[in-house]
Amino acid sequence: MRAVMGAAVAACVLALGCLDAAGPGHARRVALSIVPVFEGMSPLDGTPTDVDSFFIRVSNPPGPDVTLGVRIPPGQDSIRLEVQVVISGATDTVTVGFQGYNSVTGLLLYSGSQQFTITAGVPVPGTPVPAAYVGPGQSVRALTVSPTAAALRRAQTLQLGYAGVDTAGAQMPDDSVPVRYATSNPGVAVVNAAGLVTAGNDGQALIFVTALANSNIEDTCVVDVSSAPPPLISLNPTSLTFTDTAGTSNPSPQAVAVDNSGGGTLSGLAVGTIAYGSGVSGWLTASLSGGTAPATLTLQPSNAGLNPGTHTATVPVTASGVGNSPQNVTVTYVLAVPPVTSITMSPGFAVLRTGDTTQLAVSGVDGLGNPVPSVAGVVFTSRTPGVATVNAAGRITAVAAGSAVIVGTLTSAIQDSMLVVVAATGQAVVSALAGAREFAAARVNDTVRVRVTVDLRAVSPEKLGSYNDSLLWNPAVLRYVTAGPVTGGFAAPTINDLNVTSGLLRFGSADAYGAAGPVVELIDIVFVAQASGTAGLVLRASELYAAQAPFANLLPAAAIHSGSVRVQ
Repeated sequence: MRAVMGAAVAACVLALGCLDAAGPGHARRVALSIVPVFEGMSPLDGTPTDVDSFFIRVSNPPGPDVTLGVRIPPGQDSIRLEVQVVISGATDTVTVGFQGYNSVTGLLLYSGSQQFTITAGVPVPGTPVPAAYVGPGQSVRALTVSPTAAALRRAQTLQLGYAGVDTAGAQMPDDSVPVRYATSNPGVAVVNAAGLVTAGNDGQALIFVTALANSNIEDTCVVDVSSAPPPLISLNPTSLTFTDTAGTSNPSPQAVAVDNSGGGTLSGLAVGTIAYGSGVSGWLTASLSGGTAPATLTLQPSNAGLNPGTHTATVPVTASGVGNSPQNVTVTYVLAVPPVTSITMSPGFAVLRTGDTTQLAVSGVDGLGNPVPSVAGVVFTSRTPGVATVNAAGRITAVAAGSAVIVGTLTSAIQDSMLVVVAATGQAVVSALAGAREFAAARVNDTVRVRVTVDLRAVSPEKLGSYNDSLLWNPAVLRYVTAGPVTGGFAAPTINDLNVTSGLLRFGSADAYGAAGPVVELIDIVFVAQASGTAGLVLRASELYAAQAPFANLLPAAAIHSGSVRVQ
């Protein structure tokens, strides 16, 4: 199909010609013409992206649909079809629909339909059937042609390339962005359907590359033809994207080919001042392999000091005295947030009664050591669901007396665990925990604070009257510093620290008035992590009495829980 004017298909229409007049119920002969419509003023030969084949359907229920398929021969602007339509009354309606295809690619490019009212004996004037473009490339936002300028000698050829960017700013594959090529001056330069430019007579021509999906999306290459064309800078590609993760090693460099798309010798090549988008500058290094084309422009970004996000820069390549200097390369650096490298579940230890629930929260640390307040995607598992269950949202439900380890898994290498104790009626829970966690972690030289507590929620209204405990640990991993009462906790303990170098501390206290729960805090013990390893906090209780008569001995039924500290 050839267009007599225009740079891009805007629509294809189906024009309805006059109808033969006759009485109702008789067959009517309808003349249909397919007419391509173009926009713009530049002469343009048809290309393989044109619509050259149609499927036409005429519907007038209850009669059967009439379907025709036709291909417009090369060099013909339109085609006329005749279809018999049976009308059921003096006035009737028919629906004319069509689909426009390209016979070379088999792609459906346009589709449309229109309803017409037919009155017996009254000719119908030509009426368009509007069509919508339904082919590929509908998400294209911008086109960039390469090169943007070229100087050619007569009969010399130049292959154009192009790149499309979608509405999200992402590069689109060439085969997903069909385009149409056109020339403003075919006497100077012509271009075929594949983008191959052939120089003709001396002068200048504009080569238009237009998205078939949207004729407003276009780019231009300026072609100068002369017997002795000047040198011109050509860059390929003209845009690059680097994808990286903050805190990792820098990405590999990328290269841009610098060529002479004109005549003579292109020399004096240099990199101009890089223009950065908003944010940090100086993250991109650009270097040329030489000052004469062909040369290679090497681009190397650095993520040092850059925050995660999208960073942009424009790199100019210049040459003194060259008409199209400078030519620019657009660089996009997408720096992703570093992944989470560790997670922590809170609470790290919980005491519940049967039927009670508690909610887990998960925080983390990323690869740069930055805190991540909330981590999604953690899978929770109870190792003893008969004691406590946990749902997908991290909600723990106490089922029966005992203890259960709850594991949170982000990946096979990133996990955390906590302990839930379900206290039986009348059972006190005594624990020695670092940082209120059953499974604590520290680094060498960290201060480790261990607190010993008694949870009385299952023995209420009893009050704690006295206790006598000892704590054992690995002194090679944890070095004892000091111990003392908890502000607002139980009465100040008597402390025996004569054997702390061997990893043993004894302590106890009594209060005639007693201390009510649900949690009674007994003592704080301070250590320094001095070597890698795991130190169990072995708690032993030899006395645990209630404060009120009959001064119940809580020890036989008590659950004693000893935490641990893993030092790295």
